[in-house]
Amino acid sequence: MRIVCIGDSLTYGYGVKRASVWTALASRAMPGSEIVNKGINGDTTGGMLSRFETDAAGSGPDVIFVMGGSNDIFFSGSIAEAKCNMAAMVFRCMHRRIRPVIGSPLPVYEAGLSDKWKAFASGECVGRLLGEYSDWLMAFADSFGVPLIDFRQSIPDDPAGTASFYLDGIHASEEGHRRMAGLWAESIMKLVE
Repeated sequence: MRIVCIGDSLTYGYGVKRASVWTALASRAMPGSEIVNKGINGDTTGGMLSRFETDAAGSGPDVIFVMGGSNDIFFSGSIAEAKCNMAAMVFRCMHRRIRPVIGSPLPVYEAGLSDKWKAFASGECVGRLLGEYSDWLMAFADSFGVPLIDFRQSIPDDPAGTASFYLDGIHASEEGHRRMAGLWAESIMKLVE
């Protein structure tokens, strides 16, 4: 099975060695599957949509995993464009008879935010918008029968575990990537059984 994962830095694996990114770890857990990482650091859903045909659909995958929207919220303060673009990518998958899977992005861990991200990613508004967006993704996925992997489930409940999950308050650490890979591989394997 060929799976293309299109997204932003949460897919790319910002700050983590290539071999430790969740897509690489999931690939090792799923022998016989080809998992292609098409994440780009800093990308928005608009950027993802503009490269969707060349980076994802045009390569003949069986499944396209789509996760993005955090940067839309950080840089525009809105979820409207992210919703439109995510829906468009899912519908393009359906049109091409490629199975779409949606990923819900990680929440911001305010206590762990590095200084460079505080101006863009901190505050009640960002947290609220990310929550609303994730809720919308779940409702959208449910309405159209699209599987959704909610990476929020991979974050430990305890404060020390949460701190070790994040690299800089936004991006996952190597430990975070291990947890994300486990959840993702388990979810994808259930889809193909």
